[in-house]
Amino acid sequence: MKEAKLEEASKSPSSPPIQRITLASTIAALGVVFGDIGTSPLYAFRECVRNGLREGATPEQVIVPALSLIIWSLILVVTVKYVLFMMEAHDDGEGGIMTLVSLASKNSDQENNKSNNTDNKKPKHRNILVLLGVFGTALLFGDGIITPAISVLSALEGVKEQTTSSAGLIRYFIPATAVAILIGIFAIQKRGSGKVGMYFGPITLIWFIVIAVTGVNSLYQHHQESLVVYEAFKPMVAIDFMVNNPGIGIVVLGAVFLAVTGAEALYADMGHFGQKPIRAGWYFIVFPALIINYLGQGAWAIANQSHILTGSYNPFYNMAPAWSQIPLVVIATLAAIIASQALIAGAFSTTVQAIQLNFLPRMRISYTSDQESGQIYMPVVNWMLLLGSVFLVLQYKSSENLASAYGISVSGTMLVTTILYAQYLHKIKKFPMATSYVIVSPILMMELLFITGNATKIFENGWLPLAIGFILYYIMSVWNKGRIAMRTKLAEAEKNDDFKFFIESVEERFKAGKLSRVKGTAVYLSGGNNSVPMALAHNLKHNKVLHDHIIVVTLTVDDSRAFVKNDERVTITTHGHGFVLVNNRNEFPPVMRITGRFGFREKQDIFPILEAAYAELKIAPNPLEVTYFLSRETIVRAERNISLNTVQEKLFEVLNRNALSATAYFNLPPGRVVELGMQVEL
Repeated sequence: MKEAKLEEASKSPSSPPIQRITLASTIAALGVVFGDIGTSPLYAFRECVRNGLREGATPEQVIVPALSLIIWSLILVVTVKYVLFMMEAHDDGEGGIMTLVSLASKNSDQENNKSNNTDNKKPKHRNILVLLGVFGTALLFGDGIITPAISVLSALEGVKEQTTSSAGLIRYFIPATAVAILIGIFAIQKRGSGKVGMYFGPITLIWFIVIAVTGVNSLYQHHQESLVVYEAFKPMVAIDFMVNNPGIGIVVLGAVFLAVTGAEALYADMGHFGQKPIRAGWYFIVFPALIINYLGQGAWAIANQSHILTGSYNPFYNMAPAWSQIPLVVIATLAAIIASQALIAGAFSTTVQAIQLNFLPRMRISYTSDQESGQIYMPVVNWMLLLGSVFLVLQYKSSENLASAYGISVSGTMLVTTILYAQYLHKIKKFPMATSYVIVSPILMMELLFITGNATKIFENGWLPLAIGFILYYIMSVWNKGRIAMRTKLAEAEKNDDFKFFIESVEERFKAGKLSRVKGTAVYLSGGNNSVPMALAHNLKHNKVLHDHIIVVTLTVDDSRAFVKNDERVTITTHGHGFVLVNNRNEFPPVMRITGRFGFREKQDIFPILEAAYAELKIAPNPLEVTYFLSRETIVRAERNISLNTVQEKLFEVLNRNALSATAYFNLPPGRVVELGMQVEL
């Protein structure tokens, strides 16, 4: 038996590139990372003031404190939490909630082995952290369908500021146009965002310049009022407002959170651009532009309190000169499209990670770029997001109504990331557990206040994203639970079939003349590293043939890291009598077992793994002579199932039946695939 670890053919095209700070990389990051948070001025400040007025506050009471809350939320949540600290918690440059889970629980397995060498199960602590990360991801999807709808609607609503004579027509025009734009956004996803993406950065840069200029213009036009809004930089203004008006303050805080939605993208998309370009974009472009624009809105609001009291005016559009409002609607719509594009791309990436980690069934994935493995298209996810966004536009019809549903799920996700970051400080940075939570306590308290403020939205419209998040979490947990139960059943069926012993028994049968040699290469996909693939056992049992070359391939995903190093990618074990006798029909052919390892952010590409096997065997098989053998499981209900209840079992059965086949998922040539069915009792 021969073992080898190969590096040559195991290089992954999805390994993270080394990122450097350049003007081009910073501008490129603007288009993807800051799209969501960059469109928040369209509606965030307006909703803060409206919420305060609805609760009985006067404009003087709410305008400057709302500005102060927005400014200090941007400082504490975005700048301090994400830009300064969270972006330091990365795995080979990769960020995101699942990366944080892997870092926060990285040493759990080692500690478990030290405490109990006989227990091979993952520790409960790790499982809890993984489920917490999955829950945060599910909540993010819940609010994710709102982002395209509210961004496009709020951008188009600038048209209302230009006319009052045809209000009825405008009321129907805006939702219809929003639906048309959303359909267009989602329809072009299959073409890939590579070519379009190169224009996103410059357009977003123009957007931030425009909102900064409109803010400066408003501050200049209302210079007396601007002296008042500068008071918002004092944190005590926000604190006094919350202490003296706790009821109003909590409601206003729920709208203040709209100003920081999208902050998760800074951390999640770090692997695409690197820390330095994102930090440079935030410090020198995005943060100053946002602050200036919010101050300009505040100055206009103070100068136009009679308009504010009617609740029908949007400070964002009205603080701009009248001649510029239609061009502002156009650039705002483009910015909203870009914000939607960033959300969609993030949804695709997150779904792939969930599939890799066995929390969602396999779905069709199209890779839209030969150079960038992260540029993907997922039809199922794309059209579900479209249906959800269009439904929200038609149901709520305005960004004001949608704002009452926006934020509750994202605030939960942010709280989850803070908890996971505290675990990261404890596990990786070796801080005591209590110290770790003391460090994050200011952010934790603020996010708990955000959740409290957003909780007031639940009975209005906030239940919708929460319901979506909880349904998705239930689906993900049932799928994961079902897959674990299925693997356990398969392991029990194969527990007596040690691979080495099995090959020795097959060799004896071959020497006894009970098996025949046939030309070609047989590739068997296996779920375990030492078990006998059911497809191999059934093929030998029923067809009684051995191919010239037999390769058993196992693809594994390491959920503790985003990327696997090249020299750890492939492990090969060879059974048999060597390669010189392979053409001798009277000799038992070599049987190779090869394991390919991938991180949870990598594409599971079987073909580089097979190239490693071919190189070790010193063969170059004709693709038309390679046959891929797979096993297809059919769920059969057991009399007694302690893993899944009846509802979960039915759901898992439906998900398993509709999951994409391994043939399509691994892009295997359909004409060269043989699927052997088997029943699994659950």
